Amino acid sequence: MAALFFLLLITCVCVMAGEAAAESSGSGSTYPVKEAGQKVESGEEAISQDRAMQIVREMFPDLLEGKDLDIQLQDDYRGDSSGIWHLNWNNPTPGGRRVEHISISIDADSGALVNLYYYDSNVGAEGGVTPLTEEAAKQKAMEYARKYRPAEFGRTRLAENDYYGYYPSGMIKNAYNFYWERIENGVPVEWDGISVGVDLFSGRLASFSVNWHKDAVFPQPGTMPEDLEQKVLSELGLILCYQVPEGVKTNLPGVPEANLVYRLNSPGMLKISPDSGEVLTADGKTIPLIQYKRFSGLPVPATGGSLEGTGPVNRPVQKISQAEAQKAAREFFRKIGMDGEVDRRGSGSSGGGVFYDEYWSYGLADEENWKPREQRKQIDVGIDVFTGEVRNYNAFNDYAGCGRDDSSKQKITRKVARDKAVDFIRLVSPEKLGQVAEERQDESYTKFGEGYTFNFVRLVNGIPFLRDGIMISVGAGGEITSYDCNWHAVKFPSAAGLTTREEAEKVFQEKMRLKPAYFFPLEGEDPRPGKKPVLALMFDSRRDMGIDAHTRQLVALDIMAAQPEEKTGAVVPQEHWAAASLAVLADSGLLPDEGFDPDGPVSRRDAVRVLMSAMQGNYRYNQYQQVGEKASFTDVSPDDRDYAVIQYAVRRGMLVKSDRFFPEQPLLREELAVWLVRALGYSEVAEMPAVIGLKAADAGQVSDKARNYVAIAWGLDLIKGNENNLFRPADQVTWAELASLVTRAVPRLRSVQQW
Repeated sequence: MAALFFLLLITCVCVMAGEAAAESSGSGSTYPVKEAGQKVESGEEAISQDRAMQIVREMFPDLLEGKDLDIQLQDDYRGDSSGIWHLNWNNPTPGGRRVEHISISIDADSGALVNLYYYDSNVGAEGGVTPLTEEAAKQKAMEYARKYRPAEFGRTRLAENDYYGYYPSGMIKNAYNFYWERIENGVPVEWDGISVGVDLFSGRLASFSVNWHKDAVFPQPGTMPEDLEQKVLSELGLILCYQVPEGVKTNLPGVPEANLVYRLNSPGMLKISPDSGEVLTADGKTIPLIQYKRFSGLPVPATGGSLEGTGPVNRPVQKISQAEAQKAAREFFRKIGMDGEVDRRGSGSSGGGVFYDEYWSYGLADEENWKPREQRKQIDVGIDVFTGEVRNYNAFNDYAGCGRDDSSKQKITRKVARDKAVDFIRLVSPEKLGQVAEERQDESYTKFGEGYTFNFVRLVNGIPFLRDGIMISVGAGGEITSYDCNWHAVKFPSAAGLTTREEAEKVFQEKMRLKPAYFFPLEGEDPRPGKKPVLALMFDSRRDMGIDAHTRQLVALDIMAAQPEEKTGAVVPQEHWAAASLAVLADSGLLPDEGFDPDGPVSRRDAVRVLMSAMQGNYRYNQYQQVGEKASFTDVSPDDRDYAVIQYAVRRGMLVKSDRFFPEQPLLREELAVWLVRALGYSEVAEMPAVIGLKAADAGQVSDKARNYVAIAWGLDLIKGNENNLFRPADQVTWAELASLVTRAVPRLRSVQQW
């Protein structure tokens, strides 16, 4: 988990890629800056602030013209240079109709581009643009990589999978993202590479991120040992786990259903020393394979029943009241021996793929405010806004920092700390204590702390569900410093009729081979990848792999998802007139997997889901029912998989409450125009008594109530007529028509203020 966090930290700019576009590549020329590895010579000054500003403006003249940039010299998190010049510009427009943000970072020694992120909610809002194909976007990305980091790009290889361009299913992406991994001596280098995001409407640069260890000396690979795969399987073995697919196969927005996969019983991505055949830990040390097991003594999986529990598992959609949350916080503090008035401290949220969590934070009023700052503790508890359960707890010193215990105390042993962690769980969530399994921690990631961290993974039917569980930290003196609980509504299938572990191991051994890869061991008290690469053997240098327990197919794993190595789902005919737009919906997981016909009708429920996905951000993060909110339609009950998004569409003004919604009926073209114009916020204009002109040849066939809506959509070039200029208002909307309209409307929809 820590490794993933660091990766996200160093590539945070590119992860957010794709919201809009930046500078065009032009002729593909390069910039007169030092190459990676070139140091500032003795007596030579690093790039000054004025020079940094000049370099950036020369890189992106049109983008930065007339903009007053904020510039700061920051520490180089990579440790490779004297610093990073970071330039930032924001432009929130009154009314919220347009927001623009620019973030650019360059190396303070060489002047080379390190990161870029550009977001403009109104880019492309003129409409009428056909999105790029992925292949065309890839060619653009290569131009940008070659232009801004030519020396480094020449030592990279395009990663086969869109690793950095991960978009949760259900949100229309508007950029294609590509990653080129660094290659040295024919061997991939973990962490190092170039990530590029290309706006799929304009082809402009949307994001750019480089991680590159300068001056690294890579050892020659030499002769690799053979048949280590069998040793790994015999000493670690495979374990059966639940995983929730979060890519193109996800059913949205209802309760997700897990699948079952076999994966290596090891924490994180396994690295093997080619010299000793032992495990290489994150800090570069070696330990025997048998000591690196992630779990020990897991129960035999239960095979009875088809789903955990009885009846449908429903995700909570209505928030509890503030009074209920405050009461839950008060009861928690009493359990841990603290009493007093409770007040609201703030709120927080987190999301990943199909999951979204939100909590309100509470603390004891006037708690310890009388103490000197260096002795003061800040204590708060997070209450889940949907379930009322304790989501997290933190007790840290205001002065020394989060999770820091009193270093003057004698440090307790790990065993004593574990007992205290278990006692705390028993006190706070006793019902969960029998539903977890302790996970082995790679202590290389936690050296900087004075205490201990324990992770208890959720067990369902005796099978680990790695996404959920309890993480708890204990300070050196025995105080609980943090508690974090993830426990989601998920449908868990039975383990009956699966591929056996022995069969899965045969498949794994047939398809997976250890291959050389370089990595940078963690260094320092606050560990981060160092500067000395180490050669390791890995099954894959970028991701964990496993075996689907039903199909025996190789699947790519991460901390939260299982994805087929070979993508499945709706097949878009390449020769179709709307192929590029349909491909965008397919990549976003918005096309039906079975029986897809690009010229077939779209149901009203599917159309709502697609339109809402085009809004700013992931609609699932805003879809929860408001306190006291009632169902908007009698034929869409809270048990309906699309209930939440339909309710949210009503709150956004795209739909209007009425008796029935008819979710399975095909959507008509004039209805689509009405929904779109409402979503854009032009309802008041459309409802004016004056009739807006419509130049369609069959304008007289449009209903009176929809006339102005269709005219507005037509005028914005979002809805078009056929070759005879016919709008065909009563025809059913096809998937091709919907895809074409939505991809043109995405920039406009995302420029609309939500709140």
